Amino acid sequence: MRAARLWLRSLAVVIAVAANVVAQIVSAMTGDYGPRPQGIGWAIVFVLVALVYAGCAIVAWKVVRSPIAGWLMVGASLFWAAGAWYPIVRDIGWLWPLLEGVTDLWAVLVGILVLSYPTGRIVSRFDRWIVIAVSVAFLVRFAGILLFSSPTPAECGCVPNAYAIVPSDGADFWFGVGWRLAGLALLLTVAVRLAMRWFQSTLPARRVAFVMPLALLLWCYGTVQDSVSFTLGWDSGWLQFVPPLAIALIPPSYVGGVLYARGLRSRVADLVIVARDRVDRALWESSLARTLHDSSLRVYWWDDHLEGFETSDGERIADGGGPQRPGRSTLTIDSDQGPIALIEHDVALSQDDRLLDAVSSALLLSVDNDRLRQKLERTLQEVRESRLRIVEEGYLARRRLERDLHDGSQQQLVSLAISLRIATAKAETAGSAELADDLARASTQLADALRELRELARGIHPTVLTDGDLASAIEELANRSHLPVEVHVDVPHRLPDVIEETIYFSVSEALANAAKHSQARNCSVSVSRTDGTVTVVVKDDGQGGARVEPGGGLGGIRDRVEAVDGHAEVQSVAGLGTIIELTIPAPHAAQSAE
Repeated sequence: MRAARLWLRSLAVVIAVAANVVAQIVSAMTGDYGPRPQGIGWAIVFVLVALVYAGCAIVAWKVVRSPIAGWLMVGASLFWAAGAWYPIVRDIGWLWPLLEGVTDLWAVLVGILVLSYPTGRIVSRFDRWIVIAVSVAFLVRFAGILLFSSPTPAECGCVPNAYAIVPSDGADFWFGVGWRLAGLALLLTVAVRLAMRWFQSTLPARRVAFVMPLALLLWCYGTVQDSVSFTLGWDSGWLQFVPPLAIALIPPSYVGGVLYARGLRSRVADLVIVARDRVDRALWESSLARTLHDSSLRVYWWDDHLEGFETSDGERIADGGGPQRPGRSTLTIDSDQGPIALIEHDVALSQDDRLLDAVSSALLLSVDNDRLRQKLERTLQEVRESRLRIVEEGYLARRRLERDLHDGSQQQLVSLAISLRIATAKAETAGSAELADDLARASTQLADALRELRELARGIHPTVLTDGDLASAIEELANRSHLPVEVHVDVPHRLPDVIEETIYFSVSEALANAAKHSQARNCSVSVSRTDGTVTVVVKDDGQGGARVEPGGGLGGIRDRVEAVDGHAEVQSVAGLGTIIELTIPAPHAAQSAE
């Protein structure tokens, strides 16, 4: 179907152009131009007008939603050639009356084309009446030429009219005068109406509703000139080129206006970029007004809590939308989730439904992006809060387990160790050396078990954090490290227990990695607090080249820090050592949870 439509349009363009080119060639070869202007200049202008209409028809089929505009242009280009063919075929009685009758059909098509701007359709009732009037006038002239026109052979050099019922040698002249007067009246009516609407309208209406004032004014002049020349036999000289120039300006003005409107639609799409982060109502309204060149444009936003519309400044408006101002129209924008906004704009913009569709799509996309962003932020916040609750619950569980081990199993083992030492002393006093040796070995095994239990409890929760503070805990890690570690802790107040535990285990893992893998000679640990943020920096002078990998030590540090909404950054250049910087949000001491 699409291929057939393409072939049909291509064939129509080729026939229209060929009809004009061949007509000029035949006229030049026969030297028979009839009453039309002749010469190489006129021939070039004649063909160029046809080419302009044919070329603009191709563009119109691509950029105008309705194909009617393109067919009107092709039709005007085709019947533009009728005036050149008419004097050539005057010796064919059944053909020349037909060609003479359709000589000015191109003007009817061009008039309809002007009225159909920019949608390609006749919209208003007044425009429909104009189309009907001009069509009736053309049909009257066409029928009059077929039924009455019969100029003398000496006058026109033609054979008798094969269709004439009541032959009259003056019918052609008077029908021509009547046609020109009627056409001039209708053309002036259209021009005056459109000009008044253009001057009285706002800027959007001037840009969208009427972009061809010069062409229409020149065409009006050309029509007056042609009527005077036809009636009085006046030789207009070089002014004869003004009418075809005006006629040639109309289709480029038509497609130019449509392309301008399409440019507006692309600029409307850019509004999505303006509101890519969030829908700033005032910014969106001002940007849209500037894009559409409508300074009086207003946007009223739906508020779910108020169940009504409000201005961009937050002012509640009456039910049913904003104030209805003269010359304004309202575009309602809804989504599956309910109303979004009302856009009150110049009524002239309603002529381009694609432009309004672009406005609706841009606003819908911006609002959807904003809603998705807010939903994503809420989801991420919920994930952070959930992860922090999990970390806090894990911390409390470890504290309970460490307390149970310390107060339960560990205390019982300590009591058992004391009992064994007492029993060993009694066995030695009683002279039972073999029993004393057995009890001594049991005491040694019990001491080893107690030491392992203390190490296990320290891995579950560092006791030094419970009994001391973060500085002493970091100092203990430094003392236990196999590398010299310089420690600097500048945290004047206690941090939340979860934060202190996170810092402790992160520093412990970093020092262990430095001792095992970096081949470093020295390390340093600094902890500082500024404006509710704790910064921990662990440096070593090892071989560098460390990478954060899932399941690795550095990956574990990152996961542990991000679990409390922090950030871990690792800088490790081969040969220059490794720097691990942790940034963790930390509330004040009053907010610390025990």
